[in-house]
Amino acid sequence: MKNSHLDRRTKYSLQAIRTALFDLLESKELKHITVTDVCMLADVNRGTFYKYYEDVQDLFAKIELSVAEETCETIRKNCLENFSVQKLLSNILAIIIENKDFTRMLTKNPTETRFLREIISSFRPQLIETMPSNIPELTTEICDMYFDFILGGTVNLLLQWIKKDMALPASQMETLSIQFIHSVLGTKIYPLSNEN
Repeated sequence: MKNSHLDRRTKYSLQAIRTALFDLLESKELKHITVTDVCMLADVNRGTFYKYYEDVQDLFAKIELSVAEETCETIRKNCLENFSVQKLLSNILAIIIENKDFTRMLTKNPTETRFLREIISSFRPQLIETMPSNIPELTTEICDMYFDFILGGTVNLLLQWIKKDMALPASQMETLSIQFIHSVLGTKIYPLSNEN
């Protein structure tokens, strides 16, 4: 019985710490948030904080990694059979919308966009595989360079969408993202569902 109480208390403390970070990021950049700020708002002592995190950046990174892993697993379940870029983007956009507080937090730390990069990069083999099959003159090295360029552009496009409170509908963002990829490659290799 004692362990379940401790587990509940631990879960409560960890959730309070994460919520405090989200709340602080509404008014401060990550680099200006201190452990003391988080602990005061979460109503936990510094010892509790340091039991799980090295510093505020470590807290941010662990939250980001946790959500990225869950997101990738969800997308894998939904996308790997009959993989398509449109399905991948649709799933990413849905997850961004479902996790608005978390994704807004990403825009408060613009130098760290690992969350979106990790998700898109985890599907690198599937994305690269589709390039030479549609554009035979592309070498593996060129496909890698295109992928890195597309990754950076897509991540920045999504971050701008999040910063602007997701004002455009997700379906329009999906179309814009695919149009961006087509413009980079100079051809339409990822058809939109309404073009089929």
